[in-house]
Amino acid sequence: MKALSLLALALLLAACAAAPSRQHDPIDTRAALSGTAILGEPVDIAQLPEHDLLTLAPEIREYLATIAPGASPRQRLLALIQAFESREFRVEYDADSTLSATETYRQQRGNCLAFTLMMVAMARELGAEAYFNQVDVPPVWSHDEAQTFVVYRHINMVSESARGRRVVDFNLDAYDPLYDQRKLSDTDAFAQFYSNRGIELMKRNEREEAFRYLRKALQLRPEDSSLWSNLGALYSRYGYYDEAEQSYRQALALRPNNLVAISNLERLYRHNGRKELADYYAQRARYHREHNPYYLFYQARNAYEHGEYRRAKQQLRRALWQYEDDHRFHFLMGLTNYRLGALEASKESFREAFSLANNPATVNAYARKLDYLRRVQQ
Repeated sequence: MKALSLLALALLLAACAAAPSRQHDPIDTRAALSGTAILGEPVDIAQLPEHDLLTLAPEIREYLATIAPGASPRQRLLALIQAFESREFRVEYDADSTLSATETYRQQRGNCLAFTLMMVAMARELGAEAYFNQVDVPPVWSHDEAQTFVVYRHINMVSESARGRRVVDFNLDAYDPLYDQRKLSDTDAFAQFYSNRGIELMKRNEREEAFRYLRKALQLRPEDSSLWSNLGALYSRYGYYDEAEQSYRQALALRPNNLVAISNLERLYRHNGRKELADYYAQRARYHREHNPYYLFYQARNAYEHGEYRRAKQQLRRALWQYEDDHRFHFLMGLTNYRLGALEASKESFREAFSLANNPATVNAYARKLDYLRRVQQ
C-alpha cells in the first residue's frame, strides 16, 4: 500500500480538527440498549433469544456415525466433505437465511455462516478440531432502498491437524488464501449469528424481535463496532434518531473508520437538518471512500458493467495507485483496456493478474473468462 501523500494527510488532519464541538459530548447508550423506544418498556435480558447453534439433532448424529467409522478424525472429516460434494446431503445457498447447525441441515439451505455452523458442529462430532475463520475478503458494497452502504463479512471453517490446515468454505472456488483471516471464538461467531438474524427480521419489519436479536449480539460482544452500527440502523429505520445517533457514535468510538456508521450518521444528521454535523460526516465518508482502493474497485466494476469503460479505467488507475497487489484490479483493468481497444496494455494487465493469482480456482476462472471473450469476438 503506497503511503498517503502529505496533502491527503493534511486534509485528513484538517477534517479531524474541524469536528463540530457537539461530537465531544459524552456517548450515552443506555436508551439504545434498553430498547424502550421499540418495546415500550426496558428489555428483559432473560427474555433475549438463546439458540443451541451447534447442537445436532439425533438423526444428524446417526448419519455422522456412518461416516468412515473407525477411521481417524481427519479421514472422517474428508469423507464428510466428499459426501457433501457428491450431494449425499445438500445445502443450497440462501443469503438471507442465518440458521443454526440443525436448521441448516434440515432445511437444506443457508448462508455462509449457517453452512459454517453446521460444518463446525459436524466436524467436532467426528472428533476433528474445527473453528470459525473470518476471511477479510475485500469489502463488497451494496445499496439498500435508502441508498445506505452495507459491508458483508465472510466466515468459513478451518480444521487443523498434524497433517496441515484444511479450509471448508461454502464457495471454495471464490476463496483466496491471500486474504487476511483470523480465528474467531465460538462467541464471536454466535454474536454474528444473532446480528445477522436481527437484520433479517428488520427487513421483514419484525422490529421487536429484530431488536432482541441485535441486543443479544451486543450482550455477547459489546466491543464489536459493526454490531453497534446494525443496532443504529434498526433505530434509524423506525425514526428513533436519538438512539440511532448514540449507537452510531459508539460504533465509531470502537472503530473510527467504520464507513457504514460514518455514512449513516451523515444521512441521519442531514435528515434532521443538522447541516454542520452532516457536512462533517460527509467529508469523512468522502475521504474514506476516495482513499479506499476497494471502494474505487467497486465503482470501476459498476462502470464496466454499464459500458462506461473510460470511467472504469480512471477509477482502476486510482485504485492501483493505492494498492497494486490485488489480482482482481489488474484483471478488470485488462478487460477494460480490451474493451477500449488497447490490446497491448490489456495483455500486460492480464499477465500481472495471473502472476498475482496463486489460487488455482481463480486462475481457472480467469482463463475461462478470456476463452469466452475470444470466442464471442470470433
